[in-house]
Amino acid sequence: MASRFYGVNVGAMNPKDVTEAAATNTMAVELAIDLTKCTDKLQAVQLIEAIKNYIQTTETNPIA
Repeated sequence: MASRFYGVNVGAMNPKDVTEAAATNTMAVELAIDLTKCTDKLQAVQLIEAIKNYIQTTETNPIA
């Protein structure tokens, strides 16, 4: 599976704070994008927004 992993640690707010690699970074928050299923930047951004919306409106544990 061809994936890209994006990671960020607590306190990061800028693009320069994000790491990008072909393997896990073991950061505070990581996101893996399967490049065979998500094939363009707009689609990736929309999917990330869906995760963000879920966390803001639905998730209560463990990050309540």
